[in-house]
Amino acid sequence: AWLLRDADGERRQPHGGDPAAVLPALGASLRGGARLKVVLGDGWLRYLVLRWPAGVRTAEERQAFMLHRFRTVHDIAAPDWAFAADRDAVRFPSLACAAPAALITAINMLGRAPGVRLGEVVGDFVDRYNRLQRSFDEAAGTLGALAILDGERLTAGVWRDGAWLAVRSRAVGADAMGDLARMLEGWHTEHAPAGEGTLYACGIAPAALPGWRIVRTEER
Repeated sequence: AWLLRDADGERRQPHGGDPAAVLPALGASLRGGARLKVVLGDGWLRYLVLRWPAGVRTAEERQAFMLHRFRTVHDIAAPDWAFAADRDAVRFPSLACAAPAALITAINMLGRAPGVRLGEVVGDFVDRYNRLQRSFDEAAGTLGALAILDGERLTAGVWRDGAWLAVRSRAVGADAMGDLARMLEGWHTEHAPAGEGTLYACGIAPAALPGWRIVRTEER
C-alpha cells in the first residue's frame, strides 16, 4: 500500500500489486499546496554500485555505462526501467538505482496534479541513509554499513571514507539474520580483514557479528 503522511495523520491506499494504478485516487485526496516527497519501497527497486572506468568522461558515456551495468547485473533495461545515479563524479563510486518506468511516469503525473508540488523521489534505503548520515561515527579508513529489514526485504550497503563499496537488496525469509551475517562476513573479508567495521541496523537486531561493532538506529 501507499502510506500518506500529512498534518492530518496517516492514510493507507492499497494498490493490489499495481502502485501506479491507484496514484490518481491518492492525488485526489491531497490538500492544495502539498509538497510531496515520495519514498519507494526497496522491493520495487534495483541497486548497484558503479565504479567508473578511467575512459568514461562525458554524461553520455556515464549513462551508457550505467545502463550496461544494470543490464549485466540485474537483466533490466530501458524503456521498462528508469535509472539514476547519485553523483556525476567520474572517479568516485556512485550508488545507482533503477525503478519501473511506469511507476516513475505515474509519480510525475501525480506531481502535475492541481495543487501538488512534487519534491524528492527516493528509494527507502537511500532516504534512510541520508537521514542518518550525520549520526554515523566510524574512524577514518574503517568500514561503515547500513542494514534495513522491512518485512521480508533486506537491503544493506557498505562504504569506507564516504565511498560506496557494495550494496545488496533481496527478499529474505525466516533467516534474515543469517543472510545479513553472510553479507557482512563477505564484505569484511574483502574490504577490511584486519579491522573492525560499524554496522547501523534498522529493523533487525543482530546480537554479535565478528568484525563489526553494532549500532541500533531508529526503529522502522
